[in-house]
Amino acid sequence: MRPFVAIDTATEQVAVGIGDLDDPGSVIAERSFLAPRAANEVLVRTVEDLLEEVGARASGVEAVACGRGPGSFTGVRIAVATAKGMAHGLRAPLVGFGTSEAIAHRWTRPGLVGVVTDAMRGEVYPALFRVEGDGVVKRLSSDCVATPQEVAAEWAGLGESVVLIGTGLRKHRAIFEREMGDRAVYAEERLWVPDGASIVRAAWVAEGASTLRAIAGLSRDEAYAAAHPAVLLPVYTRLSDAEEAERKRAGLSREPGATGVAGPSEGGDRS
Repeated sequence: MRPFVAIDTATEQVAVGIGDLDDPGSVIAERSFLAPRAANEVLVRTVEDLLEEVGARASGVEAVACGRGPGSFTGVRIAVATAKGMAHGLRAPLVGFGTSEAIAHRWTRPGLVGVVTDAMRGEVYPALFRVEGDGVVKRLSSDCVATPQEVAAEWAGLGESVVLIGTGLRKHRAIFEREMGDRAVYAEERLWVPDGASIVRAAWVAEGASTLRAIAGLSRDEAYAAAHPAVLLPVYTRLSDAEEAERKRAGLSREPGATGVAGPSEGGDRS
């Protein structure tokens, strides 16, 4: 077994999973639980407990996988900072995956799946996926931020039912019901956030140069160089409230599409 650790705290749920680089898609162990505003207090201990549960040592971890968002700005930062610290300390490669992918992997029946994570400010982070008959989850849209009205109107015109899943439904379900009618099917609430198993699966299907699939056949040193911890960036899709307020105070206008953060497949310079 060549274990890797996957973590995500972009929602109110702390999700930790352990997979095997020699067995793509397999989940050795997982743990997930709600911890609103407390992820920074429990995440590292949860990783340690799960490694102990499967009889693995931290020094034997071959890679770290991290949910990059979008989601809670603080939650995304906690996961990314923790993952970078773990990977640097272990000299292990660090790969990223989308939190929306992890949520989509909670749904296993074939068809369209629309993830709508709460983005605050009356908006959601939408992402559209298709679950194939063999269980493969394929992304059909890029990460963005939009109003629920915009998302519902677009998905209502797809010509087939869409399974809606995500924390944005707590506030905005009525909008989707009104705009989509019987085109919308609603996943049960326990599936609205990632769990340890879904983040392991999402890590395996992530696309880009620095992925589990890309490093699985490399030596540890080669993998560390190919997926260096400094390269991974979070996905926010927009500026934080504090950044928006600072721009307003400075009299700066925001250029369309400019967020100052990485998109789904972008990287960054090492530092």
